[in-house]
Parts: sequence; structure tokens; C-alpha cells
Amino acid sequence: MKNNIVALISVIALTMLAAGASASTATQREYKRGYADCKAGRWDENQHGESYKNGCRAAEDQRAGTGTGAGAATKPADGGLRGDKTACLLAVKRKTNNPKVGVLSVETSEANNTVTIGVGPDRAPWRCLVKRGIVADVMSLTDEGKL
Repeated sequence: MKNNIVALISVIALTMLAAGASASTATQREYKRGYADCKAGRWDENQHGESYKNGCRAAEDQRAGTGTGAGAATKPADGGLRGDKTACLLAVKRKTNNPKVGVLSVETSEANNTVTIGVGPDRAPWRCLVKRGIVADVMSLTDEGKL
């Protein structure tokens, strides 16, 4: 009887260890998938768990140059906007063919962040919609009808 109880406890312990190991592996797989998706510009944080989101944040931080390596899962102090600002500056430089640009303001949103860029010596305003370093739209905010 005593041997049966010991055997049963051993089986339960091994089952729990195996379940814990596979859960850890699943967590690691989700993290890696989130990291790979976001690094490639594909993500869907609303459909995934915390491990996926942490992997995605790490890829975003690395792309923005603010992470502490490929495994970083913390958000940078500026909320991850450094990469968005840089992407907008580059997009506006290309669109206007003017290298003299600077960030005027930033507004954050779930859908897209809005970065207002000043162009040239007069700092003509341009709006850039961006999320995770991917620019969705760039447009002038100047009333060109008055020019």
C-alpha cells in the first residue's frame, strides 16, 4: 500500500513538472512569436497574451534603440515613441526633400501616434501618423490655398 502511494505521488509530481515545463515552453514560444511579428511590422496584441506582448515590446524597444538587448521587455522612458519620431522625421524629409526638420509635438493614441514635424526655417507643420515605427500617413498642415 505504501509503495502504491509513493508511486502515485511520483506520477503526480512528474505530471506537474511536465505541465510546468510545457507551459514555460509555450510562454517562450509566444514571446518569440511576438518578438518576430513586431520586428517584421506585423502584430496583433489584442489577440495574444502577455508573453506575446512582452516579445513585441522588446522588438519595438530594440528597433528604437532603447532596449537592453533582444530579451528586453521593459518600455523605454519615452513610452516607445523614439522609433515613431525617427520614422516620421525620415518620412517627412523624403516627402518634402528638405533635411531641416524637427519634432514639434507628439500625441499618443491606441490606433496611431500623431507626430507634428516642423519643416524648414519657418518650421512649416506636417502631420505624421505612425505606430511602432511604421508610418501610415504624412501630410502638410499648411493652408496651401493662401500661398
